[in-house]
Amino acid sequence: MNNITLTIIFEGSALNRDEKIGGNILSIKKLQIGGKTVSYIGKTAIRHYLFSTLHKAYDWNPAKVLVSGEGDKKVVQFDITKDDILTSPELDAFGYMYTIGNQMSITRKAPVGITKAVALTKWNGDMAFYCNHDLVNRAIKQGENASPNPFSKEEHISLYKVSFTIDAERLGRDEWVVSSDLNFQNNKLVLTLTENKKKEIDKVFQDPTNQNKYSVKNQDGKEIGTIEKKQINKNKWEVVFEVNEDEKNKRIKDLLTAIKDGLYAQSSGEVNTIVPLFIISAPVKVPCPIFHPYINLEEIEKGKSYKVKGISNCLKNSWLDGNVYIWADGIKINYEEEEIDENKIIKDWNKFLENCGRKNEEV
Repeated sequence: MNNITLTIIFEGSALNRDEKIGGNILSIKKLQIGGKTVSYIGKTAIRHYLFSTLHKAYDWNPAKVLVSGEGDKKVVQFDITKDDILTSPELDAFGYMYTIGNQMSITRKAPVGITKAVALTKWNGDMAFYCNHDLVNRAIKQGENASPNPFSKEEHISLYKVSFTIDAERLGRDEWVVSSDLNFQNNKLVLTLTENKKKEIDKVFQDPTNQNKYSVKNQDGKEIGTIEKKQINKNKWEVVFEVNEDEKNKRIKDLLTAIKDGLYAQSSGEVNTIVPLFIISAPVKVPCPIFHPYINLEEIEKGKSYKVKGISNCLKNSWLDGNVYIWADGIKINYEEEEIDENKIIKDWNKFLENCGRKNEEV
């Protein structure tokens, strides 16, 4: 299974609100690029929209969380004593950090990398005025004294560019270092993180050929992965969680399909679109967003039509590990001024998946 990178262009509208300005103006996130102001959608927001889509489409259930500390020092984090990468695709794909005390933590870097989604056209200070007239009218008809509560929102409708990477070597595999040996009894495996923090895993079966390896099954009796332990030194043990190949491939397929077909996104009560108008994707030797800096738009007709540029530079990158999938709808692909090797391009999604090292008859 190869590492994969995707860069997409989509049309969006103020998908990531920032803090209020002057008390009643909702702002949007902005930055400066080349002397012009553009809006952007942060990585955290894109991650939220992607996971929301996976949850609705493929039942990727939210991992359990833990609230610890007191007052202003309260911390909310994923609770790995309740979930792990075997039971939670969310922890597998997006990573976590779990504090275990004495400034020690178990950390998983996200195998799914996400860039900011940055607007490809500048923000011209667009702002809209809003008011809750409907609710006020209802209150008045009920005999209440009510008056409108006006507010304003910064707005920006633009084309945005965002990139994703999938580290296929790290997806489906997680390593912990613990201070004591694992306790296995009655098909239950207990991992001691600290004196007061333990993780119990049910439906565990010891490998008859390897006493340090265990098979983990779900409620239906199907194996979802393995856990293997190895003693590092007198006081430390390495514990390796590994998702089985079928489940790992399904998770990658879910991620690719969700990005390709569009993400569920809602901001300020408005349903929005992160539906690709252009996609370029490929298997890569290094999980790096190699297309992101090259892909850009050139305006053909002001505010109406664009063409994609930079594809020839994308095809020259030595990290490519197979043919490149390119798809566009609503945006013209510019080949006229660029030397393009058509033999490197795939326009069929199924062939692209095969090119990435897996076959998927369901797509």
